[in-house]
Amino acid sequence: MKTSKHILAGAVALAMALSFAGCGDSAKTEEKETSATTAAETSAAETEAPETTADETEAAETETETEQATAEPEAAEFDITKVAGYDESATETVIEIENGTTSPWAAAFQGFTTVEGESSDDFIDARTFERDRDLHVVVDFQLTETLMGMIDEGITDLHDTQIVIGPCHANGWNKFGETPEGIICDYPQFNLASDDGEWVKKGENLVSPDDENTWCPVFVKNDGFIKITDPTVTQIEFTIPATVVNEMIDNCSDPEKGFDGILFQMGGSCQVTKVTVDQGNIFLASQLAEAGF
Repeated sequence: MKTSKHILAGAVALAMALSFAGCGDSAKTEEKETSATTAAETSAAETEAPETTADETEAAETETETEQATAEPEAAEFDITKVAGYDESATETVIEIENGTTSPWAAAFQGFTTVEGESSDDFIDARTFERDRDLHVVVDFQLTETLMGMIDEGITDLHDTQIVIGPCHANGWNKFGETPEGIICDYPQFNLASDDGEWVKKGENLVSPDDENTWCPVFVKNDGFIKITDPTVTQIEFTIPATVVNEMIDNCSDPEKGFDGILFQMGGSCQVTKVTVDQGNIFLASQLAEAGF
């Protein structure tokens, strides 16, 4: 027969066994939950960041190399000393023109291909100008043999047949002589002529106040063209003021304009044969293009 002590001891042992069994089940449950969470996180990571295959890596590298190969090369920094014909001691530039155009209203220089591969009228490039300095220009020209023959035979004269040369901005072809401030010369300017001057206005021309059939041999028209009415004149000269020179230089670096310089628009049956500038190392745009600029 069991005593009360034996009963009490059995109850305590049973309680402790149940307690240990409960702890074991809790540990197993936590272990199962942890394993499930880790598996879910791993699956999500694999879904969000799939492994990059070798083919995909190679394709990406090939695309990058293609982009680098097709990217436009950076323009060479302008260096006038790299242009053929540069002379450190030069104080004057003479540009000879062979087979210049005689087409009415065309540019005096031949066309050329730019470094970008585009066609352009050639011109004296402002990148070669000296800032804050007036630029004196002398232009030699000649009438065509056909026109000279017609003049000699009395078929026409330079009253009936217009001969003009228009010094102008290469970018836009705006004539320097359109305003008195844009050009300096010894020739009378239509825009400055008065009714009591040496030469007076008649239509678009300047004539003698004593004889309207006597025209001014050389003058600057109101549109900026320099007009020649004397067939014995074969040379004109003028000065571009420093303010205009600086404007042309600045246009070369302007993102919207990009270039500028001196171009001659021709009118009538004549051609420019030589241009002389009172500054050394003046080059045409075509010469700079040949040097890669």
